[in-house]
Amino acid sequence: MKLSKLMLAAFVAVLALASCNKQEAAPEVNRLKTVEISLENVIMTKGLAGDKIQAGDAVVVNDLKIFLTDAAGNQYEAKNAAGTEVAPTYFTSLDAVETAEFHYVDPNCTKVVAVANLGQDVTYGEYAALLIGEQQDAANLVLYDEATLESTGGVHNDTNANGTIYESPVYKAELTLTPRVSRFEVDGFTVKFSDEPLFNEIKITQLAFFNYYEETTVDGGVESELSESLNFLNQSEVYAWLDNGETAWYRDSFEVVITPEDNVASTPKPLAYHMFSCAETPVMLIKLLADDQPAYLYSKGFYKADGTAVTEFEEGKIYRMSAKGEVENDGNIPFEDTDIDPMDRCLDITVEVVEWAVELVYPEF
Repeated sequence: MKLSKLMLAAFVAVLALASCNKQEAAPEVNRLKTVEISLENVIMTKGLAGDKIQAGDAVVVNDLKIFLTDAAGNQYEAKNAAGTEVAPTYFTSLDAVETAEFHYVDPNCTKVVAVANLGQDVTYGEYAALLIGEQQDAANLVLYDEATLESTGGVHNDTNANGTIYESPVYKAELTLTPRVSRFEVDGFTVKFSDEPLFNEIKITQLAFFNYYEETTVDGGVESELSESLNFLNQSEVYAWLDNGETAWYRDSFEVVITPEDNVASTPKPLAYHMFSCAETPVMLIKLLADDQPAYLYSKGFYKADGTAVTEFEEGKIYRMSAKGEVENDGNIPFEDTDIDPMDRCLDITVEVVEWAVELVYPEF
């Protein structure tokens, strides 16, 4: 299979787990299980992700750690086929993952847990809370999944160093490595002017987000610590915040100009913001000058191209701005000049939802 086709939305861990039968004159039951793990279509990368992620692009996996556990959270060690060495469970290269085999595992093992991009020293069940400010790099997002073993109905023969053969039923666990974030992407702005334009020039100078969760858990995705709030009807409060000069992941300052003759403007570079996935919708805030008069807009909702309201932001999905009712993936935030009103600065923002695929890749030099 060519590397270009090694796309991984879900990697399948096929594990052979069973009571081992010694094949002599008459088979004897051995208490231990033999485990063989096969990670199909696995590729890893140390390369950096670009500013914009296309549909079908993959979440980057730099390293992967696997835990063999049970429902109570007990961990189990694995060995090589000969039973002489402990089998590795941490991987940073394709070759190591493809040759991974787990043998002589306690029969109480019933579950597989996989964690990516947390390094070699991560301990099962003892994950620090994820902070949203530290999950903004698309090339280094923490990924997680777990699955219970299921029988495939197949059998696997395993021979140890002294020639003893063990016959083991094959089990599998299917895991989809997923980030705890959803991603907002913005390329620019589009203004629909009235037949008799209300403004000669609209200058956009800042984009920011509010009403997002600051923390979540690695294993459960349980959000906490909602960000600070703003009273968007209080102009002095909003302008004070916009003008405080703070530099943070959730805001970008720039300058783009839109006129009735040229109603589309791109940001200096594509902008992206990661949010922990939840039922709370973040609020987008836009600072602008309309004919040199200060103004701002804030979102009151997000919608898909077909008009369906987006009420929950899902893990591993990109929410890319687009014009309402259109399918083009242009990435621009649309609004009308009539939206710029001191009495009502709300926007309905339309987004296109594209799923993030999960792909393990590695660089060639």
